[in-house]
Amino acid sequence: MSRLIRYSPLDRVFDRAFGPAFLFNGDATAAEGSIKLDVVETPEAFVVKAELPGIAKDKIEVNVEDRNVTIGAEFLNEVDANGKSLWQERSFGKTSRSIRLPESVDANAAVATHVDGVLQLTLPKIAKTNAKQITIQ
Repeated sequence: MSRLIRYSPLDRVFDRAFGPAFLFNGDATAAEGSIKLDVVETPEAFVVKAELPGIAKDKIEVNVEDRNVTIGAEFLNEVDANGKSLWQERSFGKTSRSIRLPESVDANAAVATHVDGVLQLTLPKIAKTNAKQITIQ
């Protein structure tokens, strides 16, 4: 099922001030020029895929803390010094995207790969401790 999401110029003002809106329930509105994400949950981990076309892996910053994941990058405006831009649709500048996962993840065991402009983060869930009733003596 496809849904049309209307995005007004006023939304851009709020996005620049407060960051793009993101609701974890799968209903997301990503600002133009922001990092587009897919998040998949498996029994063992969360897998986050982020579109970062044209960005070298050493120019991407990823921070993971507890349930919070932030991905940052800078899209450069690459115009030849001797040329002039006739048409420009690609966004440029610094951008970042933050999400809050439903469960805590083990940042020390996280794995990141960057292939063909797609960053993939595999974020293992923290093992839940077993609950135990303690007998009072």
